Amino acid sequence: MPRTNSSRKPVRSFRLSFEGVDQLKAMANVMGRSESDVIEIALDRMYREEIRYNRVLREGARPEDQYQIDQGKDKENEIHRNGS
Repeated sequence: MPRTNSSRKPVRSFRLSFEGVDQLKAMANVMGRSESDVIEIALDRMYREEIRYNRVLREGARPEDQYQIDQGKDKENEIHRNGS
């Protein structure tokens, strides 16, 4: 977990939706922390959860390799998507 805010930390820039900005401001206000601390805490929690459940963060594993497509069902998926 992040301990303190430090001027020695690298600066990053992110684009968030209006809803994301509102949520970030609300969480920072409720938690009594800076917006960057809230992001760091949320990232740390997500990272720990991914490791705990051995999901995406495996050595050498690519996240896209976890998703599989049933080759025989491509046309069936198209039918449902088009509403036919």
